[in-house]
Amino acid sequence: MKHNYYFRHLVAFLSFFCCFSASVFAQATSPLTQDLPFSQNFLTLDAASAVYPAGFQGWTASITPGSSFNTTATQVADRALVASSTAGTSSGNIHNYDGKIGFLNTGSLDLALGFAFKTVGRSRIAVEYDAMVIRNPYNGTTNSRINELVLQYRVGTTDAFSTLLPTMYSSGITAQTAGTTGLNIQKIKIVLPTECDNKELIQIRWISRQVSGGGSRPSFAVDNISVNNDVTPAVNADGFPKISNILSDGFDFSTQLNETGKTYFVVLSSGSAAPSAAQIKAGTNATDTAALQAGVIEITAATVAYVKNITGLTLATAYVVYSISEDASENIQTESNKLDVVTSSVVVPSLSTTKTALDFSFVEQNFSSTALNYQIEAFNITGAVTLTASGNFTISKNETTNFQTALVFPSQDFNNNTTSTIYVRFTPSTTGVFTGQISHESTGASTKTVALSGTGINPYIQDFNDSKVLTNSGWTEYSVAGDKIKWVSTNTRFNSSPAAVQMNGYSETGASKDWLISPNLRLDTFDKFPLLSFYSRKFFAGTPLKLMVSVDYDGKSNPETATWITLEGDFPTTTGTFKQSQYINLAAYKTNHTYVAWVYETIVSGGYDTAEWTVDDVKISNEASFLASNPNFNFGEVAANTASTSQSFIFMAGGYGDITVTAPADYQLSVDNSNFQSSVSVSAADGVAGKIIYARFFPSSKALSISGRLTVVGTGLNQETGSLKGSSLPKTETFDIVTYNLEFFGSNVIGSTGTEFGPTDDALQIENVAKVMNTLNADVYSVQEVSDDAALETLIQKISINGKTFAKVISPAWSYSFNAPTPDFPAQKLVVLYNTQTSSVKKSRVMFSKLFDDIRAGNATLPDYPGGNSASFFSSGRLPQMVEIETNIGGVKKDIKIINIHARANSGSDIARYNMRKYDAELLKDSLDVHYPDANLIILGDYNDDVDESVIAGNPSSYQKMIEDVARYNPLTLEISKTGAFSYLSSGGFLDHITISNELTSDYVANSTSVYDPRLDVANYVNTTSDHGPVIARFKLKADAALSTNDLIATNGLSVVTYPNPASESFSVVIISENAHDLKLNIYDISGRSMGHTIKLKGVNSENATRIDIAKLPVGIYIYTLSNDNKVVFKDKIVKK
Repeated sequence: MKHNYYFRHLVAFLSFFCCFSASVFAQATSPLTQDLPFSQNFLTLDAASAVYPAGFQGWTASITPGSSFNTTATQVADRALVASSTAGTSSGNIHNYDGKIGFLNTGSLDLALGFAFKTVGRSRIAVEYDAMVIRNPYNGTTNSRINELVLQYRVGTTDAFSTLLPTMYSSGITAQTAGTTGLNIQKIKIVLPTECDNKELIQIRWISRQVSGGGSRPSFAVDNISVNNDVTPAVNADGFPKISNILSDGFDFSTQLNETGKTYFVVLSSGSAAPSAAQIKAGTNATDTAALQAGVIEITAATVAYVKNITGLTLATAYVVYSISEDASENIQTESNKLDVVTSSVVVPSLSTTKTALDFSFVEQNFSSTALNYQIEAFNITGAVTLTASGNFTISKNETTNFQTALVFPSQDFNNNTTSTIYVRFTPSTTGVFTGQISHESTGASTKTVALSGTGINPYIQDFNDSKVLTNSGWTEYSVAGDKIKWVSTNTRFNSSPAAVQMNGYSETGASKDWLISPNLRLDTFDKFPLLSFYSRKFFAGTPLKLMVSVDYDGKSNPETATWITLEGDFPTTTGTFKQSQYINLAAYKTNHTYVAWVYETIVSGGYDTAEWTVDDVKISNEASFLASNPNFNFGEVAANTASTSQSFIFMAGGYGDITVTAPADYQLSVDNSNFQSSVSVSAADGVAGKIIYARFFPSSKALSISGRLTVVGTGLNQETGSLKGSSLPKTETFDIVTYNLEFFGSNVIGSTGTEFGPTDDALQIENVAKVMNTLNADVYSVQEVSDDAALETLIQKISINGKTFAKVISPAWSYSFNAPTPDFPAQKLVVLYNTQTSSVKKSRVMFSKLFDDIRAGNATLPDYPGGNSASFFSSGRLPQMVEIETNIGGVKKDIKIINIHARANSGSDIARYNMRKYDAELLKDSLDVHYPDANLIILGDYNDDVDESVIAGNPSSYQKMIEDVARYNPLTLEISKTGAFSYLSSGGFLDHITISNELTSDYVANSTSVYDPRLDVANYVNTTSDHGPVIARFKLKADAALSTNDLIATNGLSVVTYPNPASESFSVVIISENAHDLKLNIYDISGRSMGHTIKLKGVNSENATRIDIAKLPVGIYIYTLSNDNKVVFKDKIVKK
């Protein structure tokens, strides 16, 4: 019959990537590729249909929608089309909204609507569609969410998607929860980048992101979709082309188009036959004879009128003007335009300007630009010429002074065809785009205007939130090497939402050298210290970014033609986190033409030399004083009353006069790395220039941790800065244990998505893990997710150094280990690594193995197991590993049972996984309570939950029962969790923990539990090594009461202690005996061979220490025995190191 085992329920997490059961999702597929031209208005899509039109497919892009547009190459799954949806439909799905298709996200669904097409033989691919909102529950209170829709593209099916930021569309605040009418319909058109030209497969998709607010989400939809290469010629605006301002010798010809392009024209005698388009472009008439006049007008902005002043014609003569226009894709109009004109029969006063528009580009707010100029001519005038400037523009007759809004030129200034030069300045009063004009008027003459434009900027503050920041703000990018990848705006990684600028040369062809250059900085206007600050983020391994400054750059040409000086940028060395660099003093570069630049450079594309760098939130402030130094030093372990190796930093400060820097207790400072003392003095001049200060650790006593901050004192300054820390508690005196999730260690398995599990460079992962372990220098490592035994052997070799020799215990149980290995998911084994010099394994076992076998055989069940499947227990067989060791630290031996666990992981906010893990954890506690009530237990591993509160919001920790049992258990990581510590480096969660039984609490070194962050020492750690950081705890072990002298005397009348153990030259034997026994000590190797001579000892009723010389013995493990009357009465191990 079946046995029912009733234990208290436990709750469990299961992540999508760590679950070994069948995948919840099927891999996403590409829809059938469509030919161009393509259009779809969904009129034939019945509202009740659940079948996508050809070329379309709904996708689950990810299970975690966020504040950034998801661009990940791998999509989770296809998504069915839900029929007959309306604004009242609140389910997360791809919806048929009766004549349009859209989608509604949820907290665990990030959906997208995809379309596939090919562009073979085509270029300049234009995508046009109507974007709209269908459901919008916005009420401003409980539902205040604003989302944005965007169009993305990729070539093929494997690359990450690229976001087309100009297509961003906001959900707005107009509410609608019924019907299918589109809200705020906007027609969006964009031409895809040239990389989409002439390709077998292009995928586009519509996807959204969460911008602000909370509550229920809005849904988006698209309609009237058109995809085609641009074959439509430009269209003339209403009323264009046209002729105006007709004079006796000429006229104005004007053109305006609906897009950028060119307008070609010829002026011919009246009655001339219409030339062909080719002849107009060539500037000839219908017989290929040169036209009287001809030209081309560049149309650089749609919907703007461009004017060509035509002169030199004959009085009272009829002419005809033929024109034809083409767009930027050289699509030319099918028919030319004809305009007849007759020049005036009388002399008409006229004005002429050499320019019709002036653009001042970017000018600092509240400063005047450099003057631009043009010339004016006047013909047949009888009165003065009056010029009037509007807006933030002023005019003058000379280049440097007397700028005003109006000028008057007497008529005689234009006698004999004399021209007058007009100088124009732009003075923006704030940031933003400014426009204006200069009107030119004279009696009887048509008014002439010169259009004016410019952009006011604040070059000292830049948040990079505008996607067009590198074209509309004065900030520029310049590519010296590599023309494919440049600095660009990004909305996927930023310090402050919603955007930053980013450079990644991985996909470049060859080397990269790309400059991000500030606008002109008038630092000479700063009366104090001009201090630069910014945020930057590094991702992937590669060349560091450079910060440069120049005072002779012209602001527009190749920056390498100027002189640049490298500044200390204080860039982040860890990956994946923004760091603020601040107090960068630019006082030495105070000019009215200073530039700063960030320079990205690699020697090759791809590989490990191409880091991704992101820059955000640049600021230059005018400060009276500053303190720039904030050293953060860890001196590691240093013996009491000895000095560490020094570490140096550059001390910089200004505005505080002469400064004194004082070290905390047990630390010393020096300015020459020779004479160390408690404090040093830095002159005001040295502080501004930067002074090297050396610091060292000189502990006066033994302590786990000695830390403190520097105290900086000057005029108006008394401040602590920096952090110095070290330990004077030797590792040789403590038992140190670590839990460490190694993330698919050594795996080469490629999953069903085509992506390899874990870090892809196995040799680098092994090297980095060894570096971390050798830094920690622990006695035991309890590790999880070991996927390759050969990689583990290599790791053991790399950590068996400096007198340490490591061995392993591998658990034979992991998820689904009872099945044959699967080709697309690697094993995740539990392993205990131990230093044989300080620990020996007495035995090991898999906990609950018999129970789990019975469950699988159908002979047992777990009552009320969440989900109803008892076989899901501990991640379907990833059962706890128990390894019983005997430690030997300084001669003190202790039996400790290590329980290594890798609990069920999470899958978003799925409460079912939480409940399974909770059940598993409580069953583990019940078992330990019953079977090991007095044992020394260390329960450690990847708990996949926090011990303070659950990472599943609103729930207690899965391990609450154990945490609350304070009489039995001591969760060592609880307190550091409360202070914000975290071990899951990819997201900031605390998942890796250490809990001990109460028997070990008195042995625990207070405050020794910590998370070691390897990102400080290992480049690109999260991508090359593991997504977890290790957690360590230290113990000052005392001998177990079970091995006390009293118990031994009761049994044998004898108590023996040896120390030190391990020993190098000799060890001492202390014997306490009830009687004065004559004893003999013999030493044997592990094969039982006698080593050396018998040593005679005497036991007395007091401590009697005898020194035993083992200097000549080889390094190894030996057995020594004590005999009385040829009977062995005591034996134990001694380790020769």
